[in-house]
Formats: sequence, C-alpha cells, structure tokens
Amino acid sequence: MKIAVFLNSLSLGGTEKAACRWARGLKERGHQIEVLALADGPRRVELERCEVPVKIILANADPIAATLREFGPEVIHAHVPGHPHAGDVLGEALRLLPEKIPVVQTNIFGRLENPAEDAWTDFRLFISWTSGVQAARRSFRKLDAAFFRRASVAVYPLDPVDPPPGSEIAALRKQWGVAGDEVLFGRFSRPEPNKWTDLALDAFRRALRRNPKIKLLLREPPPLVAAQLRAAPDAGRFIILPVTSDPEELRLNFAALDVVLHTSSIGESFGYGIAEPMNLGRPVITHSVPWQDQAQLELVRHGECGLVASTPLAMAAAILRLAGNAALRREMGRAAQKHIRSLSDPDTSLNRLETILHAAVKKGDNPFAAADLARAWETAAYLDAHQFGHSVLEQFALRPFHYRVRFHQFRKSFL
Repeated sequence: MKIAVFLNSLSLGGTEKAACRWARGLKERGHQIEVLALADGPRRVELERCEVPVKIILANADPIAATLREFGPEVIHAHVPGHPHAGDVLGEALRLLPEKIPVVQTNIFGRLENPAEDAWTDFRLFISWTSGVQAARRSFRKLDAAFFRRASVAVYPLDPVDPPPGSEIAALRKQWGVAGDEVLFGRFSRPEPNKWTDLALDAFRRALRRNPKIKLLLREPPPLVAAQLRAAPDAGRFIILPVTSDPEELRLNFAALDVVLHTSSIGESFGYGIAEPMNLGRPVITHSVPWQDQAQLELVRHGECGLVASTPLAMAAAILRLAGNAALRREMGRAAQKHIRSLSDPDTSLNRLETILHAAVKKGDNPFAAADLARAWETAAYLDAHQFGHSVLEQFALRPFHYRVRFHQFRKSFL
C-alpha cells in the first residue's frame, strides 16, 4: 500500500515516537510510506535514517491537497488528539481532492470531542485498551459491537531493550552519590507545570521520615519546584537532573533506578515514561486519576508490576514496602518487563495497524470487533476494580471529584 502518515509535528513526544516506529515498521513490511508534518522537529532525523521520506507542509488546505495528489496514497494514517486542533486542516484538504482518501486515525487521548472529523475519518485506533474504554464512557456511548465496528486498539509499540552492563549502572549511581545500601526512586517527565503534581514529593518525604536510606531522582521538575528542593533542608536526599532527549542516556538512567515513581495530574493514555523503565525490568509506583486518563493502571497492574497508590499516605506506604524488600522489587520488575513486552509487542501492534489500514482501503469493518469487545469489557472491569484505590481513604479522595467531572461531562453532552 501507499500510506501517507499525517502528524502535527515531529517533536520528541510519545505520539511522534510511536508514529515513527509504526512508519518504519510498515516500510520494512514493503509498504510505501511518506510522512507529512505541519511542523519540523528532532524525530525527522530518525525517519530519514530509516529512509522514510518526510515533507514539512504549511497548515493550509491547498499545499496539503497538492502533496497528497503528488504522492497518491491509498490510505492516510493520521495522529490526532480527539479534540479540535491544527491538523483538522486535513479535512479541508481532502475536500479539494476528486476522490476521498480513507483515513485511519490514531486517537491519542481517548477523546471523541471533535465532531467535524467524523466526516473524513473512516477508522479510529486507540493507543491502549483503557483509553478506548474511556473514550466510550466520556462520550456516553455503549461499549458494544457498534462502537467497535469502525474502532479498534493498536497499543503503542515498544521494542525490547536490555539494561546496560551492571558496571555502568554502578558507576552512575556512585556519580550521583547513591550509597550501596540506599534505594533509589525516580520520577521522569518534561518540566511541564500542567502535568506536575506534588504527590510524589509529599509521599517520598513521608516515607523518608521512616526510612532515611531512600533517595529520589527527578528528571526534570518544573523550575520553581527544582529551586525549592535545592534550598530545602532535605536537599541531600534529592538528585535533580536536566531533561534529556538522548535515548541511551535515558536507558542508563532508568536502569540505575530501583523503583520508578510516576505521577501526572492528567494521567496517561499510554505512557512511554512508564513503559520504558518497565521494559528494563523496573517496578513502578503510580496513581489513579479517575477524572482523567487512566492507562497507567493498565500498564502498572497493581500488586504485579508495581503498586497503584493515590494519596500521600498510600504512596508513602508503597515506597516503604518496596524500599524494604529487594526480593519484591526484583519480582515485580520481572513481571513488569514481561507484561509490557506482551502488551506493547511491536509485531502485534503493527499487525493490528496494518490490518485496519487494509480494511479502510477496502471500505470494510473492523475484523477484530468481537475480540476487541471482549477485551474492552475485561479492561473496563479491571479499571472499575482499581481506579478508586484500595483503601477507604483513597475512595474518599477519588470518588467525589470523579463524579463531579462525570456530571459536568453529562451536562456538556447536551449542549
């Protein structure tokens, strides 16, 4: 097939990471790929290294339509947020063509809040099973066969990667000033205040009062948070590093941790920041955000791949539990690696994407519909069993705000 991949930008985010991996995989399977992006970025080097043609085009219908006429794709693979965005110009461009090109959409955030795109979107692919379930619930649609007739799931792909040599890990921990008997926790994120939450810091400091042999690495907190930590009395328990885009440096950093702390005020619709350390055999402590994205619960299966703890008290207990039990850390790390390599298997992900692309070209329905529905029901049951926590205090902390958000969404659906 001739496939045009359509992106808003070629930045370093998870969306672009997955788009490039899929484009490379489809090319390796013999398809002719061309990537069209509205803004340039560092991912372009990755694509060109794999000899995938890239074109940066203005966010204007005429040049986009001209580029599509020149390439002549049989199908378009578009990566969109699920709400109105700059890439909606694709719909205007398609109207300028003599014949409609089928569009398979990767829906990044599990949102169905852009009715205009229904006119040009033939299939939707969600990036995790939880995101698909949440998309149906947010839009008050039944999770049934009709929902999956033209929708499916292709989990973001992740290639298996082994940790660096133990000598390199030991040298880095020594460089960071981590003693042999200390347990190193780590939180990795871009320094975006809109994602930041104090939960990890509050929980860590609670745990520190009971176990002084723990340290927390942050890469990279928002500038104000970093400044406050450097000036704090307990500054020696924190390691603060600048953000990096170097994959090898990140691999070594992840491998040097004992446990990953993942917190985000908006949750995850997939979460490479969770998946990548799991891929290296590291357990994760995360939290539930029932009113936002919840795929972190799908990745970090509670009690198996790590722990889900959603209040400072619960997360402090989780930190102390893993800090005090090296065998449990190893056991959960092995389970985390096995789970994420199965969930995000690149061949499985590519098979699903390729099959749906073929179905779109043939104007067919989702061939995975029955299996997808069964998997979605299973995911929904797991989400409901865990998203409100595992203690009475977590229930009180999470349920009320979730219900207020759902009521707001219900009212908005009638506007």
